[in-house]
Amino acid sequence: MTRLWLRAATGFLSLLALSSSSGWSQPPARKPYLPIGLFFGQIEEGARILTPVRLLPFDHPEALGHQFPTLLQLHGAEFQALLWLGAHAGMRLWATLQRYPTEPSSTWPYPGYSPPPDTVQLRTAPVIHRRGIDAPLAGLRAVLYGNRRPILFIVDTRGLTLAARGMQSPTTMGLDLTRAKLLEALTLGAGVVPEAGLGAVIFDR
Repeated sequence: MTRLWLRAATGFLSLLALSSSSGWSQPPARKPYLPIGLFFGQIEEGARILTPVRLLPFDHPEALGHQFPTLLQLHGAEFQALLWLGAHAGMRLWATLQRYPTEPSSTWPYPGYSPPPDTVQLRTAPVIHRRGIDAPLAGLRAVLYGNRRPILFIVDTRGLTLAARGMQSPTTMGLDLTRAKLLEALTLGAGVVPEAGLGAVIFDR
């Protein structure tokens, strides 16, 4: 009787291991990232010096239906991750972000999304430098990707003429495009980073 029980238990454990290895039991999927970006513009043409945006769904209470909802406070790992990305692009963002418009919070109030990677995760992320002329978007300086999807981005249109941006009239954000066009352009630059995991692209000037 004992031997039969042991055989049955062994068989059950073998079947369980087989089902796990064959894909019957999959770990829960990671929540998607919420793209976050910084736009730097020329005040001489009426643009804001800095416009931080968090691309929340249009129906989110904070988004108010806007294409580029302006964030009012950095949350979770956003602050440190943006400092990391900016540093690789030669931009020192600490003083700019530390108190704009309020100090960062350690909370993450978006349970449906993963916060940006923390500094431990970013330590091993490959960083690829490309020529600014190769940027898929005028003024694009840096993008952090996760599985080739944009997590963070920095756009700096200071020093670029309206013609160089394909524009006739200035905007407060420095560019004139929809969210869909922005995400499309950001995704075009993802081909050089790993297909899985983190990777950053810096467009040098």
